[in-house]
Amino acid sequence: MTDILQYIKGTDPDRDAWLTNFYTENHLAYEAFPDMVASPEQLNFIIHMDGEQYYYPCSDELFAAIIEKRADTLLTSAYMEIWARLEKLVRKVIDDEYKQRYLLSLLSIKFQHETTSKVQLPGRLDKRLRGIFTNISEISRPLAAEKEEENRRAAAFLESSRFQDAFHSLEGLEIGDDTTLNDIDLQVPLLRLRRLLMLSTVQEIWHDAQPPGMDELRRIMNRPIVSESWDWFCRWLRKILDGERRPCILWLAGRSGEIIFDLAIIRILMKMGIKVILAVKQAFFYKRISFVDLLEDPLLEELLDEAKFIGEAKISKNELLGHLKSDYRLLVISDGTTEQFNPLLSSVTFARSFKESDLVISRCPGSRECINNHFQFTRDLVSVVRVASGELDIRLKPHHPGAVRFSEAALRRKAEELIAWVRKEKEQGKTIMFYSAIVGSIPGQMETAKKILNVFVDYLRSTLRNVVIINPGEHFEEGMDADDIMYMWEIFQRSGVIDIWRFQTVDDVEKSFALLHEKVPPEWTGKDATYSTGCTKEMEIAMDMQKKYPEMQIIGPSWEKFRRRKEYGVGKLYDRALADEG
Repeated sequence: MTDILQYIKGTDPDRDAWLTNFYTENHLAYEAFPDMVASPEQLNFIIHMDGEQYYYPCSDELFAAIIEKRADTLLTSAYMEIWARLEKLVRKVIDDEYKQRYLLSLLSIKFQHETTSKVQLPGRLDKRLRGIFTNISEISRPLAAEKEEENRRAAAFLESSRFQDAFHSLEGLEIGDDTTLNDIDLQVPLLRLRRLLMLSTVQEIWHDAQPPGMDELRRIMNRPIVSESWDWFCRWLRKILDGERRPCILWLAGRSGEIIFDLAIIRILMKMGIKVILAVKQAFFYKRISFVDLLEDPLLEELLDEAKFIGEAKISKNELLGHLKSDYRLLVISDGTTEQFNPLLSSVTFARSFKESDLVISRCPGSRECINNHFQFTRDLVSVVRVASGELDIRLKPHHPGAVRFSEAALRRKAEELIAWVRKEKEQGKTIMFYSAIVGSIPGQMETAKKILNVFVDYLRSTLRNVVIINPGEHFEEGMDADDIMYMWEIFQRSGVIDIWRFQTVDDVEKSFALLHEKVPPEWTGKDATYSTGCTKEMEIAMDMQKKYPEMQIIGPSWEKFRRRKEYGVGKLYDRALADEG
């Protein structure tokens, strides 16, 4: 791996400046666009950074070329493909000659401006120009009629008797003298999945008024898939069929027509006991399926009648786990973007869905560039894309070996073990105090926050008799992120075992630095628990619990001071509000 891929700042100021320019020009710098770009903690829901400082949503080759200022050839060809596709869209959708010429002229000006520096990622350029087109044309769903017609053709084919006869045939089942019914139970869903995947490569089914002949389609649908990644997926599914567990798959949807096959495949997976989260685009992205398509295409609306639609861009971990534990077998979300796979700009809901899934399946050929770079994900990802009619390319990208997953059951078990221990302490006449403090609210001050938290709790323990003080910082396990921590602690906090809930005050902070024989630095001056969104969430829980247990004391800043912090942190314990990406 080259030094370009694992870029470290501080060795070449000119290159560092160019790198900063790359991130700011592409609107991918969290420091510059904190309301649009995922925080490092949220990014870690999807990408296991393994100590690297920078993530980029493109191939290693393209990133290295841009940083070394030799990307002219790569970028120019990609830019021209974007322009050709956009020009075709304008001429196809805009009938008025004057408006068509106006749009093309404006887009050409913007295109020339954005491509001059040769630093703009093709996906970001495409998104910006397309945004200008949709805003000025005032057409919220360009290509809607064409996409809906493709979906209808695909659905009509799957409902046809000739397809049904071929789909339910015994051809391909391996039945010998030693074959058992259990063997057949394993073979049947895998055979059905393979047939649907192979047929999803035949675009003529939904592009043409009449699908190809059934003899040809039967030959394609019964063709074996020769791929180590497909074999891996089959083994993964066999474990599910054997009853080992009931997992969740995050399914990244593809294009119109193909989506009908996707939904047929998803129905088979759900019958196997698998929960599925279907992720689509936020808005128009050519033939890719968007959240708006699902709501306005009558056919898709009908096919997803029993699914749970989650429209919020910033769903909490508790809410998502609640949906996953509900009777809904299919959840539908938007990834929050209108471009190819881009974890830096994905919605909070998508990031959390990625993190809570057991497996991710991508049906997006354009996302291969981002998937195939050297970065590794926190979850196994299988990319399934069409090469040609009757040809599939399936690639497994295993999760990073260092990625740790704390299941809901494991987090609950940790909380319940702590509750049991605290109850024994209460039985011995001890008072239980929970201390809520700033942990990550001040950028770059995480270690300092932990240090002053620990020194102050130690001080309290030395001065208070028969009081057990719960310091959340002492119960952290490697691999836990703040979502896991907040989920675990809420279980503990709502158990009713807390006698005194103390929130960090300005005086606490000043006393902590005094104990360290240090002056309070400017970034900590005037800070208390009200500065932390995590603490704000905990104050809400504390007030709710005090209604049930009036004898519980709350010590610290008043609720009015907390009201300025209303957004629950995303993967961290402080304020985070994500808007639409730029």
